[in-house]
Amino acid sequence: MFYLEVDTLIRASLVFLRISGLFFGLPFFGDQVIPIQVRLLCAGALALGIYPLVPVDWGHSFDLSVLGITGMMLRELLIGLSIGYLGKLIFEGIVMAASLVGYQMGFGTANLLMPGSDLQINAFTALHRIVVLLFFLSLSLHYIFINGIIQSFEIIPAGSSILSPSMGTTMLKSSAQVFSTALQLSAPILVALLFTMSALGLMARTVPQMNVFTLSFPISFFVGLAIYAAMSPFLPEWLNVFYKDQAVDFLNALFLLTK
Repeated sequence: MFYLEVDTLIRASLVFLRISGLFFGLPFFGDQVIPIQVRLLCAGALALGIYPLVPVDWGHSFDLSVLGITGMMLRELLIGLSIGYLGKLIFEGIVMAASLVGYQMGFGTANLLMPGSDLQINAFTALHRIVVLLFFLSLSLHYIFINGIIQSFEIIPAGSSILSPSMGTTMLKSSAQVFSTALQLSAPILVALLFTMSALGLMARTVPQMNVFTLSFPISFFVGLAIYAAMSPFLPEWLNVFYKDQAVDFLNALFLLTK
């Protein structure tokens, strides 16, 4: 009853490697704060659940030589990492928006070590990152990536090469979208802070005795925090629409990976 065919074993290993690459590239799940053992266990559990959904004709013609099997395993790992990286780029635009806002609010004077990495970010960005992750998980938006990895088995053949010009174009477009997403999300607070700084500049001209430089830090902090609190009720709906729109682009990117 424990007999397994060689093709079945190799097929299951390739499925596991693609999903493992996805877990190492995704935001939150791919952070350094998540132990490697936990990521491998989650990848194994997800592979067991997804394996029955993999198309029957996926990965049946294998080159059973050592070089052939090694090459397929490396390509499957690269496919998973590429899909996870695309998903991480979608998330990084939202974090970058908080970095722009936090710097304008005065948080750039003191940085914190971001959990899960060696990067230093300001306190406002760390708070926004946690809030977005909570909304992301509570709205079950992580199923977008699970659906994407399932669709990848229907779109991308086993051991397929993704090193193509379309792959580079997809990465460049996804990287450019980080900046557009950050600007769209941070625009209301940046505009409010712009008017606040303009008002403080007028006060400095009319009342030279007032130390506007000292007042600018608490005023910009409270104005930015007030606008952020006013935007927070709309953030879950925005994230829901944003990630559903990104899911379409995500699947289109998978189709481009095969060209």
